[in-house]
Amino acid sequence: MINTKLTPINKLNLPQMLAQSRKEFGTNVAMRYFDGERFRELTYDGFYRMVMQAISALRKAGVKSQDKVGILSENRPHWGAAYFANLFNGGINVPLDALLKPQELPYIIHHSGIKVIVASAKYIPDLETIKDKIESLETIITMDPGDSAYPYLLADDNPPILEPPGTSLDELAAVIYTSGTTGLAKGVMLSHGNITSDIWAMVNAMDLYESDNFISILPLHHTFECTCGFLTPISFGSCITYARGLASKQIVEDIKNNKATILLGVPLVFEKMFTGLSKEIAKKPQFTRAIFKTTYGLSKIIKKTVKLEAGGMLFSSLREKAGLSSLRLMVAGGAPMIPEIAEAFNIMGFRLIQGYGLTESAPVLTLNPYENYRNDSIGKPLPGVTLKIDNPNSQGIGEIIAKGPMVMKGYYKNPEATATVLKDGWLYTGDLGWGDDDGFYYIAGRSKNVIVTPGGKNVYPEEIEFALNRSPFILESLVMGRPLESGGGEEIEAIIVPDMEYYSARAAEKGIDLNEMNIEKTIKLEVSKQCQELADYKRVKYVMLRNSDFEKTSTRKIKRFLYYNKELKVPSGQKKR
Repeated sequence: MINTKLTPINKLNLPQMLAQSRKEFGTNVAMRYFDGERFRELTYDGFYRMVMQAISALRKAGVKSQDKVGILSENRPHWGAAYFANLFNGGINVPLDALLKPQELPYIIHHSGIKVIVASAKYIPDLETIKDKIESLETIITMDPGDSAYPYLLADDNPPILEPPGTSLDELAAVIYTSGTTGLAKGVMLSHGNITSDIWAMVNAMDLYESDNFISILPLHHTFECTCGFLTPISFGSCITYARGLASKQIVEDIKNNKATILLGVPLVFEKMFTGLSKEIAKKPQFTRAIFKTTYGLSKIIKKTVKLEAGGMLFSSLREKAGLSSLRLMVAGGAPMIPEIAEAFNIMGFRLIQGYGLTESAPVLTLNPYENYRNDSIGKPLPGVTLKIDNPNSQGIGEIIAKGPMVMKGYYKNPEATATVLKDGWLYTGDLGWGDDDGFYYIAGRSKNVIVTPGGKNVYPEEIEFALNRSPFILESLVMGRPLESGGGEEIEAIIVPDMEYYSARAAEKGIDLNEMNIEKTIKLEVSKQCQELADYKRVKYVMLRNSDFEKTSTRKIKRFLYYNKELKVPSGQKKR
């Protein structure tokens, strides 16, 4: 369990938090990372020294207190070293999305006033194409040694070991630009206190141990990974293992070989894991599949009737063969989780729980308890968080608003946008949901996405997308409203991306050419089938097929605004077969 003798994290600024962990856990392994040949280990003492080296590089580059430093890199210890070094120097971090195209970076760099960017070698060519166009950007510091025209982050072999500064908890630590699912990104201002209060709340809400090993797969520039997968384990002396890549096979191998205990991911990660497990089971002989089905049913019955988690024992062999036996906790965030997938993992003896939050709240607001969790819920408010449902309708659904020390200071250089979401100390999330008598909260959808039917009913596209995406024939879907030609209201339309891998497998099984599969007809039948359990007014009336995946943010959310213009009411970026 967490060392209760430590100074509470919410009383510390971020450099003080790191210094405390180095003092208490100096010889613990802080990070494991792949160097191209094998995994190497870095202790807390070693990481602290790396931060000191990075401070020297920043100061030589002329970085001063309150300067903004961008960080552009894949996940690696150097990212964290640059992050903490700038905070030790009294600066403000601006994490940059490594998936952005070069032409998307100038807006963020210019708007935030970034002075220096610390980047890994692979991103420097992109920066060179834009750096002369941005007045504020003075230099680039490279994370990789070699024949570079730029200074090396860890060049100082004998850095002075500094004590942490006494930075006020109210001082800015980071400006984080939102992923932009609905348009131009906004810079979320998070203070040291915003971030450390959220870490403190999570540590107090979860069963975390110094011996835990977090496997890191989400990008560090995203607040979910930065706060929960980087800063939180550092706060109590745990280990972070940086996965080699995002391929499912690599992730599973890295979990197995490094004995990772905690995995944080967006729902898509767990959906792919579930699909992989399902495919492996489907390959087994009929007798083996029958045993699995019986065992799964038994585990489900035991849980429902006597409230006992039998999956841990019944499916121990499956988890071992899958290479996931070391995992004791998986946490989904960043988007709503399909309840049936969470249920399936939990029945098989994994523990998969869902949380909820926004970049604007540093980010976590709610989390399911380790015991007595609910697969369809985003959980209960963290310690220090107050949630309310604003202006609920007859069903109790309204906008979720939140209050707590982790709520942002506002949007950088955007008082108008700040005023729309921060009112009297409450953060208006834009998410619609409801709460129950036991204190659990549930998400209905985004208020901006709501479809209003001719009968005045509100339809949440996310609910329909959940239903559609259960079909093995459907890779992903986007649901929206199509306005009636006469009268008010909208009918429901779905843009579908077929799962061509599944179609190819089916064609091979039948011994026919893929072109003989009537994909459009099959998809329409599947849409009707998946909508059978929905109310009539929620059912899809129009189906369009799309040949390629939807464009997404780095956290795998569809950029809806690219495919639907709310003013014109015209879907775009789609193609009929």
